[in-house]
Amino acid sequence: MVAGHADRSYQIMQGDEDPGPNIDARSFHFPRLRASEEGTLPLRRGWIANRIALAVAIGVVLFSGTLGFAYLEDMSFFEAFYLLVISVTTVGYGDVHPVTEGGRVLALAIVPVGLLLVFGLGVSYVTDRLDDLVLRGGVGRLERKIGQLKNHFIVCGCGRLGREIATNLEKMGCPVVIIDRDRERLVEAGADLYLVGDALREEVLERAGIHRARAILTTFSQDTLNVYLVLEAREVAPEIEVISTASDREATRRLYLAGASRVVSPQLLGADILAKSAHSPSVYQLMTDIVSGTTPEDNIGQILINPGSPLEGRRLRDFAKMDVDVRVMLIRSDDSTQLSPDGGAELKAGSVLVVLGKREDLEKLDQLSLPSK
Repeated sequence: MVAGHADRSYQIMQGDEDPGPNIDARSFHFPRLRASEEGTLPLRRGWIANRIALAVAIGVVLFSGTLGFAYLEDMSFFEAFYLLVISVTTVGYGDVHPVTEGGRVLALAIVPVGLLLVFGLGVSYVTDRLDDLVLRGGVGRLERKIGQLKNHFIVCGCGRLGREIATNLEKMGCPVVIIDRDRERLVEAGADLYLVGDALREEVLERAGIHRARAILTTFSQDTLNVYLVLEAREVAPEIEVISTASDREATRRLYLAGASRVVSPQLLGADILAKSAHSPSVYQLMTDIVSGTTPEDNIGQILINPGSPLEGRRLRDFAKMDVDVRVMLIRSDDSTQLSPDGGAELKAGSVLVVLGKREDLEKLDQLSLPSK
């Protein structure tokens, strides 16, 4: 069952609601959806609108110019179209040309307009390609870089939330690939590694390296799109960690049913933080400092004890012998969670440690958590 894969630790629901029956969410039918709004892999509305307007304008010039020449010069439709094309493209073979005053006036008016439209379309296309080839090293090169990534994060959506997530992950030294259908939005965000495409499509997720990724994050503002992407990701890469946003508790429940590993609601989480900051400002400030990395320890990290790790079977007090200076906030295993464990706490394979410390100490502990070679 897909739902059985989900981590049922409701981070924001605080256990006040049951996630529902263990249902295989893939048995439901979901229509094919395409993201189309802010922060949800938006359609390239500005880019598409400009191209459509340009194409319509060119069509109007061709149609009106052809009719004008046909009427003023008493030509057949084909001859008029031929005259229009050689005039706008400045070829001017000389075999056909306006002979009436009205035809010449029309040529004077339509040739500059046609040139602007035709060459404007060409310049726009070349500019788009140059941005890829010169500024970004080319689409092929970009995808080759993505193809070499391992243990990276895939962020779906380059809206405000997606940008902040990607920025914070990069600050922590994590490789990030952003997927969005709006290329201009990706360029404006200064994304180093990105794909222009629909993240709801399997081939786009494959190009982003979903089978090699550490986790995929969906930042859509529509809960339906989040559910659909969770299902798609689970279908393509069943073992990947899928983290999703949600608008409310009901959406959170449905996303867990769909197979999300974790679900966070910015609205509910923000409300909870605001309430706590009003009730206990000092506690709130401490937690904010820890999460944002402004405490003397500077960093908070999560360490998974792998089977065969040198840490397996050791106790917390042994960290000093390993020259690792960290503070362990909690130890979480399948059957229990120890808050503020003492030095005698034993480390078991599969346990997760939440620790505070300097970056170099966290990196050293992370290496020690890996299986011995």
